[in-house]
Amino acid sequence: MSLQIESIPEVPARGSEDGTPPRRPSNVLVLFEASANGAAALRDAAQLSGPHAQLTVVTLAPQSVAGRCCQRGPGVEVLNCVVREEADRELDQARAILGDAGGRATFTTLAGAPDPPLAAWAAGRMFDLIVLPKRRLALGGHPFARRLRRATTAELHFAG
Repeated sequence: MSLQIESIPEVPARGSEDGTPPRRPSNVLVLFEASANGAAALRDAAQLSGPHAQLTVVTLAPQSVAGRCCQRGPGVEVLNCVVREEADRELDQARAILGDAGGRATFTTLAGAPDPPLAAWAAGRMFDLIVLPKRRLALGGHPFARRLRRATTAELHFAG
């Protein structure tokens, strides 16, 4: 899948109504996936965080668990390896999309069976803002949103 790469413009922070200076988040997490909404989430995270914030880009690599009986075909380990490699390729796409803004970013792949522990991982890192790609057909929003709200105090932002 090919994503259109465009530069990320710097957006000034909005002022508050009471005249206090705007506060930008200093520690931002963005969940990236290879989709138009994933690219929008990256752009939004870079714009909302500003030039001095720590930006963390994460991709997910859900892992399968070996079945109880013999299986034909490639082993679970091979399939899990392929999923992790695809997640690493998605991080390469994220680096390309961020361009110069990627210089201040940390890139991480979370693996887990059956789902990566995104909420617990995020809770331990004290993010101010978490940007998720919108899910059009997901009832109730992004599938990780509820767990992130329970585990963290971060503001959630949906992009796409």
